[in-house]
Amino acid sequence: MGENPVMTAGFGERFREGFEAALVKPMGDLGAEAAQPGASGPDSGHYPYARPVRHGWRKDASGHWAYDMADEHSWEVFCAQCGDTDGPATDQSPEVQQLRGPYRGKHRAKHVADKHFHAFSVAR
Repeated sequence: MGENPVMTAGFGERFREGFEAALVKPMGDLGAEAAQPGASGPDSGHYPYARPVRHGWRKDASGHWAYDMADEHSWEVFCAQCGDTDGPATDQSPEVQQLRGPYRGKHRAKHVADKHFHAFSVAR
């Protein structure tokens, strides 16, 4: 993989290492690391996002959650830092289930995700 000039122009070495590690790491693993309770430091905020509600959850051959379909008319909020481990909502804690939703429409789910992000933002 060639050098990306954006990654070499003024960014710290730790940022670059983290960015490159994220390029090769499956998203499920990133979420699991980010969900460590009691995390502290400059990146201890919450990073929720809105997504269509997923149906037909199952474990794939490597043991990660996979789904068969997404409902574009019903949305949910996912936040790994709250302990959401993906998979069916019924397998999550009551607090995660409440945040997850579902919500009627993408706009409403994004609004909830934005409020949650700002509630847990770390002052810089």
